[in-house]
Amino acid sequence: MLERADEKIRRYKAIKQKIAELKAEVDGIEAEFLKAMESDLEDTKYKSVSYSDGEGNKVTATEAESLKVIYPSFLKNIFGAAYKDVVTEEVSYKVSAGAARMLIALYNREYVSGGTVDQLVKTLGLDERTEKALVKKLKGKKFDTDVKNLRKFGGLDEETAKENAYLVSEICVWEDFMRLMEINQRTSESDIAEALKWIDGAITVDQTAKIKIDIAN
Repeated sequence: MLERADEKIRRYKAIKQKIAELKAEVDGIEAEFLKAMESDLEDTKYKSVSYSDGEGNKVTATEAESLKVIYPSFLKNIFGAAYKDVVTEEVSYKVSAGAARMLIALYNREYVSGGTVDQLVKTLGLDERTEKALVKKLKGKKFDTDVKNLRKFGGLDEETAKENAYLVSEICVWEDFMRLMEINQRTSESDIAEALKWIDGAITVDQTAKIKIDIAN
């Protein structure tokens, strides 16, 4: 038989109430950060913003995007010969992370057509050796990594590095898309326009805001 059950029940109730109160407080604070994020990211291409207390503790608010396939049959028209490489057929359709990143950017019109990362780097005023090293480092896949490399090799300030990192990402999206079109031997302007139309019809992009907290040691 449980001893002092009445005390344990009262204590259990008090703890549960406290947890509920703290959760409500946390939810309220997170909502304030998300509201601030919407304002701070408005009219920018940035997807996240960080807030610090000056003591090493940081809150990062992020607007995450996820791919949702509406018409699975369209995927074969989009990827053609590369379909089996990037799409896993299950009860639901799962697109590889790289392909999803490309589709999301194309759907959102977040791409730069006609340019290359090499051309972008040449505008930074670097010596030839540094240019070659930086081009090899910029992949357009991980924003923070590209920012770090632009600052390290290009000597850019953080804001300028972020602006160029987004351009790198958008250039790489189009390069990936063009490689896909070349695989399928569909590179005319009409082919490209049709593929973009298929993408608009095949998917939608859900946006979800989230909070990440970094606590200093």
